[in-house]
Amino acid sequence: MQNMEIYSLKQAKTINKLRVLNTIRFEPGVTRNMISEKTGLDPSTVTKLVNEMKRKRMIYEKGILPSKLGRHSKRLYVNRDFSKAIVVDLGVTHSIVGISFFDGTVEVVDEFDTPDTPEECFRVLTEKVSRFPGVFPLIVIGVPGSVDKTHKKLAFAPNLNRWRDIDVEKYFKVFEVYLENDANLAALAEMMRNKHFGDRKNIVYILVREGIGGGIIIEGKLYKGSFNAAGEIGHMKMYDRGPCFCGRVGCWEANTSISHCVRQYEKKKPLPGRTMYEKFETLCKIYEEDPLAKEVLDEFTGILIDGIVNLVNILSPEIVIVGGEGVFLPEGVFEVIVSETRRQVHPMDKEVSVEKGSLSNKEVVLEGTSILSSMMISERLV
Repeated sequence: MQNMEIYSLKQAKTINKLRVLNTIRFEPGVTRNMISEKTGLDPSTVTKLVNEMKRKRMIYEKGILPSKLGRHSKRLYVNRDFSKAIVVDLGVTHSIVGISFFDGTVEVVDEFDTPDTPEECFRVLTEKVSRFPGVFPLIVIGVPGSVDKTHKKLAFAPNLNRWRDIDVEKYFKVFEVYLENDANLAALAEMMRNKHFGDRKNIVYILVREGIGGGIIIEGKLYKGSFNAAGEIGHMKMYDRGPCFCGRVGCWEANTSISHCVRQYEKKKPLPGRTMYEKFETLCKIYEEDPLAKEVLDEFTGILIDGIVNLVNILSPEIVIVGGEGVFLPEGVFEVIVSETRRQVHPMDKEVSVEKGSLSNKEVVLEGTSILSSMMISERLV
């Protein structure tokens, strides 16, 4: 019994230390008193934990918060260089490699066109990762598909040539591998980096890319469902047209992804740009002066609204965030999405907010991988 009590005390201390560390990570410049107020921990406990992490150089003090009532408070920050790790946004056509820092920030260090086969893809990726010695032996990879409960196997990625049951960890000799769905990571990034979004308890994040992915936040927590596959909103069957890479016909993403838009436009004339992302961005930029671009994007908008209305009626979120390449949509187009969603949803859901993501299409998933990586490393090092 005594050993169990000691274990419980150690476990509680670790949990509290992580709460303090993550408060500093996501609200840099906070003071000890502010941490106590936000976490509910006793001020003396906060001070003790802060001092322990300062000794390990996980965090540091810089600057003061002036006070008219007493002593000035010292501001706290996470030591960015305490650890570094590799993170990857594995895209359908284009992938990005980054270095994740202990404060959750990330820097892009390489990019490559995603190969057609998993063998070639992970051969290229392992070669690129080998250029960065001295990083923490953990690699977090955002993937455009579902992952199994171990987060080491890519269960199914329809848009990646229907890759299925790919054991990713076997390709990496010295790294622990952790896979997460790209839309879940994007939702995490928006929650943690934007207080306006992070204060909401019920969120639907829509990742608009070559497919349509979803991150669902219920009561402040990412919802993954019983089989770790929640959020596959792009595979709602909505129409009787549009073959989907998943094998069905009529999926939402088969009718409204950026790939669909670009293909519809390029049936008549080419779009400049090397990647689907660049072509879709161009399509959005020429919306006002190009009748064909207007026709294609107006159809896209109507179908996007249909899916958003369905999701609001099912989940009744406070806010729907349209991210990924959705941030390129012209303001006039987005105003239509907002007004039509509110007009069409169930009367009880009329106050739902629909907003563009605050993070760029290129950074949002990679930012999520970095946040997750820094939190996982913290669990191992505190």
